[in-house]
Amino acid sequence: MKKAFSLIEVIIAIVIISISMMSVPMILKQTSKSNEFSIIQEAILASSTKINNILSYSWDKNSYDITNGVLRTLDVSSGDDELKRVIGINDSNLRIGHVFQNGRRRFFDYNSSHGITYPNNTINLTMKASINDFFNDIVNIGGSGAYDYKDANLAMTSKIYYISDQANYSLDNLNFTFSTSTSNPITNNPITKSTNIKMIVLTTTSPLLGHSLTLRAFESNIGQSKLITRTK
Repeated sequence: MKKAFSLIEVIIAIVIISISMMSVPMILKQTSKSNEFSIIQEAILASSTKINNILSYSWDKNSYDITNGVLRTLDVSSGDDELKRVIGINDSNLRIGHVFQNGRRRFFDYNSSHGITYPNNTINLTMKASINDFFNDIVNIGGSGAYDYKDANLAMTSKIYYISDQANYSLDNLNFTFSTSTSNPITNNPITKSTNIKMIVLTTTSPLLGHSLTLRAFESNIGQSKLITRTK
C-alpha cells in the first residue's frame, strides 16, 4: 500500500507552521528591544563612569594650595554675598560656616602681595588638572574591537558651566536653577561670571540608536579640610 498524508494531517501541519511563523516577528521585535536596552545601559554606564572621573578632579586649578597641600575656597565675582569672606572680602580667610582653626576649610590668606585668589578657568585638554580641562573634551569609546561594546562608536562630550548660586542660605531648603540656557560656560567671561557652583554636562551619542543621553553633575567651591596623619 502506498503511504501518504491525509488531508487533515496536511491541514494541521499548515496550521502549526503558520502559528510558528506568526511568532517570528514577535521574537525578532523582542530581540531588538533587548539589544536596544543593552545599548542604553552600556551608554549610561560609560557616561556615569566618565562623569565620576571628572568629579575626581579639583574645582579649579587655583584651588590647590601648594604650601599646605590642600584645596582652598576661591573668591568669585558673581557669587552670592552670603558666601563671600566674612569681614569684607579683603581681610578675612573665612566665610559663614567656616571654622577658625588650622587645617579646616577656608579661603587663601589675604595679604598685599598675594591679594584675592580668583578661579583660573584656563583649559588644557592634554594635561588635565581640574574639571575645567574637560570643557569640550570629546571621548570616543569602542571601535576596532578595542572594547566589548555593542555600539562601537559611543561619543561623549563634556561641557562645564557656572550656574547661579543665589539663594537664601538661612533657609533649610535651597533652590537653584540647573539650566544651560541660564548658565555661563567657563569660557564666557570666566572671571566676571564666576560663581560657587559649576555644572558638568556630559552628552553621550549612540550612532547605533540614533539619539543621545545627557547626565549632569555639580561641584561646589568649598575647598577641603587637611587630613590629619600620624608622623610616628
